[in-house]
Amino acid sequence: MKYENLNVDIELPLDGMGIVFYSDGAVKGIEEGYDYFENEYSLPEQVAAHVKKGDIVGFCTGSGGDYTLKFRSGYPTEEIDEQYPLQIRLAINVEGDRIYIKDLFWLMDWNSDCPEEQQVEIEEGIYHITLCTIQPKSD
Repeated sequence: MKYENLNVDIELPLDGMGIVFYSDGAVKGIEEGYDYFENEYSLPEQVAAHVKKGDIVGFCTGSGGDYTLKFRSGYPTEEIDEQYPLQIRLAINVEGDRIYIKDLFWLMDWNSDCPEEQQVEIEEGIYHITLCTIQPKSD
């Protein structure tokens, strides 16, 4: 899929407190069953190093729950900026032809399998991810 026409929604139920994005190139040396979270991604400086490198890009959701991720081409419009005032922009280096999206806690017992519905087909390259959200209403 050409990234100019990207229009993909992913429903992601989370047990953990965050979401990670990565491509094949970023994880090619991780052994199955390895506790990547504890050894490589649990300290703030470890996460910061990955975010700067753009290989395994994660962010904290603050809680588990059901999330809808909307992947779109381009930058958010002014209307989106107004609807979703909480934003952060990250970069991801895509090596391969897809981005994988997983619950942060999946890193505790590495498994290279990723459900097809948690993948976005995209051309190899470096991309901005603009995360736009709003604080949920409490019951």
